Amino acid sequence: MQISVKKMMIFILCVLLTGIAFVGFLYFNNDIGVQKSQLETDIRSGQKISSDWNIDGAVSDTIAAFISYPRDMNDHTFSVYVNRPGLSFGYFFRGGGDLTVKDTDIVEYTVDGYKERAFMSMNKQQVERLEIDDGNSIQVIDIDSSKPFSLVLPVNAGYIAFYDVDGNTVGFQKHML
Repeated sequence: MQISVKKMMIFILCVLLTGIAFVGFLYFNNDIGVQKSQLETDIRSGQKISSDWNIDGAVSDTIAAFISYPRDMNDHTFSVYVNRPGLSFGYFFRGGGDLTVKDTDIVEYTVDGYKERAFMSMNKQQVERLEIDDGNSIQVIDIDSSKPFSLVLPVNAGYIAFYDVDGNTVGFQKHML
């Protein structure tokens, strides 16, 4: 009787250690995702972003969008992460680099299969607010007109309109990642 209890305990311990080793392997290979609190560190190491650059971003439950830039704002790098459905404990890098349009545009990035989208801009056009009209009400989001921005919004949020400091609408370019 003692031997079978010992064998059962050893078997359970082996299964438990194997599971821990497997999860550890996945974690160190970034196969289970980057934690929300580690996204900036991942951006700096993965995209070689200098420690003196600013990183601004927005994170939802499914998408994270960041824009990195130096103090003089003469350069930039964007980063988009997704939180995959299923066995995922964090975010996975989906795309990044330079914005695919001129620095004077706002870019909307969507990812196939996700119900959110990311808006990013170096804000050369001095956008100061975003208005979202869902058909019933208009939600206003203030934006610092002197800084680049990143926003994550639902795809079905409603009609989106960006306005500059003079009250003019500013268009945006749509891109898929």
